[in-house]
Amino acid sequence: MTGWLDPALEYFARQAGIPVDQYSSQVGGEGIGTALEVIADIFTKGWLNKIIQFTAGAIASGYAIWGKDVPVRLRRELLAIGTHELLRIVDPKPSDIKELMDTVKAAKEALERGDWQSFLASGLRAPEEVKEAVGLAAGSSTLSGPSASTAPASAPEQPASEQSAPQGKFKVVRE
Repeated sequence: MTGWLDPALEYFARQAGIPVDQYSSQVGGEGIGTALEVIADIFTKGWLNKIIQFTAGAIASGYAIWGKDVPVRLRRELLAIGTHELLRIVDPKPSDIKELMDTVKAAKEALERGDWQSFLASGLRAPEEVKEAVGLAAGSSTLSGPSASTAPASAPEQPASEQSAPQGKFKVVRE
């Protein structure tokens, strides 16, 4: 999976004193694990995100450990992927904890009502959230330039001492 990285990482592997195949399998495995994490974060939330992370990590690690006739390099790559995914579960941000609690509650309530659509919605991101996550929604970026919908039509000039935020080309959008 990561052999194509060998030429690009050869210098760093030599500097670290690690064989290039081992270095590439670790770095590449982490990169693949991160890519899987990003994809899961774009489309899922809360409880479903954690289940997907655990499942991907368990499959990758399990195959690396117990798989038959698995080449050593592939075992290293799979262990890096699996470890990344499994450790992601135990390293939540405070916002992840709140989202997890909210989605578990919503899933439980939906199951009690027999509402399968709401159950799935508790773990899957809405199309608008997905678009925003990949930057397709209008105004979804962290920094946005002034636009007709966000800029005041004619803001009165205030002395610098009364301005609450620096005035400039971009504004910071707090989420």
